[in-house]
Amino acid sequence: MVRLLLLILTSALSACGGGDGASFAPPTAATHCGVNVGDKRLTGTVMLVEDGDTIFVAGERVRLASIDAPEWRQAYDQQSRADLAVMVLNQTVTVTYSEKDRFDRVVGTVFKTDCTNVNRKMVEEGAAWYYEAYKCEIDIRQRTAYATAQAEAKATSRGLWSRSDNPVAPWVYRNGVEAKVPASCPKGDAASI
Repeated sequence: MVRLLLLILTSALSACGGGDGASFAPPTAATHCGVNVGDKRLTGTVMLVEDGDTIFVAGERVRLASIDAPEWRQAYDQQSRADLAVMVLNQTVTVTYSEKDRFDRVVGTVFKTDCTNVNRKMVEEGAAWYYEAYKCEIDIRQRTAYATAQAEAKATSRGLWSRSDNPVAPWVYRNGVEAKVPASCPKGDAASI
């Protein structure tokens, strides 16, 4: 009976997790640093930071998933790139991903060796936007963590949010229209990829 209660209690506590995007699921091919992610891995030294959401690791061009950084010649573009460079350039990272995009880029979540989620850290620092149009690609805990990180960066006027004018999101800068954010996700709280 005691074992059953301990098992139930352990299961309940592991399901709770925190608001930091960690799933606290046992390590599997689909988790890394306690976060539900893609099942493919790429580990290597960051050789180049192209912009605030694109790096080169182990010969692969990597687009940081779930975020969008200012475009070339857009306000705050150089600072965003510099912020990412300080975080990862010449450092070993692990990129977790499920797929490549139509430009043959790995689209993934970048983790430092101390398990810092670089994608989310860029949003926390006000160096990138949470790209909510792709929210269904990540689980509910990560959606909440990214949204919270962006809200806190805005509220404390960090990074691009410190500007006196209202910063223009990169997708609006590129296309002239707001991105379509899904009202709900096909798999509910789970990631769709």
